[in-house]
Amino acid sequence: MKLSVIPLLAWTTYAIIVVPIIMVLGASFTETRFITFPPAGFTLDWYSAAIADRALMGGLWLSTTVALASVLISVCLGTAAALYLSRPRAFLRGLLSSFFLAPLNVPSVMTAFALLLAFTQWHLINWYGLVIAHVILTLPYIVRSVLVSLAGQDQSIERAAAILGASPFRVFWLITLPLIRPGVLAGATFAFLISFNNVPVSVFISTPGSAPLPVVLFNRMQWLAEPSVAAAAALTIVAAITVMLILEQRFSIYRSMFR
Repeated sequence: MKLSVIPLLAWTTYAIIVVPIIMVLGASFTETRFITFPPAGFTLDWYSAAIADRALMGGLWLSTTVALASVLISVCLGTAAALYLSRPRAFLRGLLSSFFLAPLNVPSVMTAFALLLAFTQWHLINWYGLVIAHVILTLPYIVRSVLVSLAGQDQSIERAAAILGASPFRVFWLITLPLIRPGVLAGATFAFLISFNNVPVSVFISTPGSAPLPVVLFNRMQWLAEPSVAAAAALTIVAAITVMLILEQRFSIYRSMFR
């Protein structure tokens, strides 16, 4: 039987994504004091150690607050930008589109170094600077996902509502926003994950005594590769998968975007 290339490539891609996750989850249950896979025995002690670790929990709290703040700002700015770019007569549409999507084409290390130079001069090597840096990284994902939702919508519905007397705010709140909700939620989800898991920008912008969780995990893997690191990573993986499944079940984000 002739084997089709496309299914083989698809399953290979799935394996590349899933196998490292399985290895991290498995290593978090080992009874040894170092990360190993397959795990030697089974214990939940490393999860207790991760929860009791102040550096890990502090990094988790910082990553969560920065990600939530950056997503909130990115959703507001990105949705407004996408609405403007979707208009046929938008002024400088091509230039603005390239501007908003530029962070996707620049290596993260170069972006982080440029932000470090600028933020050092502006005294923004702190929580606020970290949020601004993450907004720069996450904004393109909101713009692209909302533009995808807007591409499949009939703008005559908005014009009809305006003709019938609805104010611009009511047109947006009652008509446009429900139509683009899948794109907004999908973009916000990706933006949160990108912000939460970012390492290059967080390494350059964070302060030594207050580092996001990915930076803490990165440093621990360099000097102290205990299974508690794998346990903390496993907790974030499970939390991310759970949130995405809940959003898909509740709002059908991806089915709505690509139907």
